[in-house]
Amino acid sequence: MQRNKAKVRTALIGVGGMGRKYAEMIVAGKVPSMELTALVCRNEQARAWAQGLSEEHMIFADTDALYAHPELYDAVLIVTPHRTHPELALKAFALGKHVLCDKPAGVAVSQALAMAAAAERENRIYGMIFHQRLYPKYRKIKELLDSGALGKLNRILLVNTRYFRTEYYHQSGSWRSSWNGEGGGALINQGQHILDIWQWLFHMPQKLSAQIPFGKYNDFMVDDEAVISMTYPDQLSALFILTTGEPVHQERLEITGSQGKLLMEDDTLHIWRYGDDSRHYAKTAQVSDGKLLNMTEEVISFEKGDEPYPQMLENFAQAVLTGDSSLLIAPGAEAVHPLMLTNAAYLSAWKEKTVTLPIDAAEYDSCLEAKCREEAAKNQ
Repeated sequence: MQRNKAKVRTALIGVGGMGRKYAEMIVAGKVPSMELTALVCRNEQARAWAQGLSEEHMIFADTDALYAHPELYDAVLIVTPHRTHPELALKAFALGKHVLCDKPAGVAVSQALAMAAAAERENRIYGMIFHQRLYPKYRKIKELLDSGALGKLNRILLVNTRYFRTEYYHQSGSWRSSWNGEGGGALINQGQHILDIWQWLFHMPQKLSAQIPFGKYNDFMVDDEAVISMTYPDQLSALFILTTGEPVHQERLEITGSQGKLLMEDDTLHIWRYGDDSRHYAKTAQVSDGKLLNMTEEVISFEKGDEPYPQMLENFAQAVLTGDSSLLIAPGAEAVHPLMLTNAAYLSAWKEKTVTLPIDAAEYDSCLEAKCREEAAKNQ
């Protein structure tokens, strides 16, 4: 196989739904700086699909066989069940390969920390597919927050019911929706994108307290709903609500600050700006309400577009080709943050108390192992 030095030779591990989409994007030329040179296909159906995709790549029956031929690729794209991510990434780093990993990095903070440390030790590019960072609405919100346009933040409320899931979905894979298979439920799966956006916009809280009614809508032991109250400096109130049990689609984010307010409802932003800082106005105005504050409102609607996966893959490829990890839209080291929030929320719910961040990773590992044993015993 002749090497194209202008492209990142990529090995794909995981040819399920998303893995196949990524492969088709690369082969179709939608990722200009990436070429697919190897795939891992564990069954005949997957191998038949891969053979029909293109003749320009090698097909391996398992990852051991793939890793025995490191000369075929520069980077590994990991799109497998959550629990397999850490081992696959660590082996790739040890071979001197770059890694692009689907969410989450693993199921525990300890794993995410180990992956980030390995990437740094081997001086490899390590990225995550947190593609929602490219949504125009979130980029606009981040721009407003980074510029200080809303002033000192007073309150944050996020409600997400976007990911309604049926029993058919939960049973679509033996590893899904379980402590032993997936390492959790809604927070470890759908919640990783939303929690990543949360920490990207607002950074990490000091403490959190979670109310999680495990198995509220389903007959399993993991979470299908979570309400998380987060503690930040300066009495900033922050509440995060995620559920996979409500069929009405809603993405709502409210951010109130001293100089304005933002309301995101699905793909529409309402932005109110105040003529004066509201805290200053409250202390100096010679009236009993906000009628003299002179508010203006801007409404921005964003059209729904294709998911920006090709851009995420191309961004990773450019970082590899230039050797510049600062180009990454979602650096792998930042995968620790949504996992930290998830692990902390589980700990808080299990122990029925507020937990301080960063959590003790070893304590979480021990508690997760206990939950896995409990679940295994229940399912016998």
